[in-house]
Amino acid sequence: MKKFLSFYSLPVQIMAQPFNGFYSMKFEGKGRVWIATLNFLIVVLSFSFSNQYASLLVNDRHPLSLNSIFDFFMLSGALLLFCVANWSVTSLTNGEGKFKEIYMAVCYAMTPLVFTIAPAAIISNFLSMEEAGFYALIVGVGMFYFIVLVFLGLVTVHNYTATKAVATIFLTFVSILVIVFLLTLLFTLWQQLWGFAYSVYNELLFRG
Repeated sequence: MKKFLSFYSLPVQIMAQPFNGFYSMKFEGKGRVWIATLNFLIVVLSFSFSNQYASLLVNDRHPLSLNSIFDFFMLSGALLLFCVANWSVTSLTNGEGKFKEIYMAVCYAMTPLVFTIAPAAIISNFLSMEEAGFYALIVGVGMFYFIVLVFLGLVTVHNYTATKAVATIFLTFVSILVIVFLLTLLFTLWQQLWGFAYSVYNELLFRG
């Protein structure tokens, strides 16, 4: 337990002292992939918890439409897509960050979500309609600080200036669009190829 707490102290340090925390992660070898992954899984559970138990005043998702497994794969896919896109862009723009470091930086940056999403869902059940904005404020602060920490983490990991970091993040989102387009194209081609092969197979069976 002491070892776990010593490892998990880094995400908390990143929240309080982002530059020092990310510096320790990259240059002092204090980052751990399994802790980063645990942080991400806690965020996934927090989103699922919020979707199921947040007050109806702030949660418009139908109970029958909830699927925690689907949420996990959607968030995992988004995380992986962002990390791959950022790594591909920064590899061409002299970024010093490795894929593992990008992944850890993004997952560690999720710590504010750990401390805001689930608590906000619990608090929402004690709020009136006039006080529902308080829930949005808590979640909004967590999301905003998460975005700030992602930016600071990428600046530190890649050893970029703020301007270059902004440019590479923009190119990262462009790269995401390109990757999604190519994956969609490949999936469409695969469907067409499979349909053609299946029709040929049926035709051979019919003629045989």
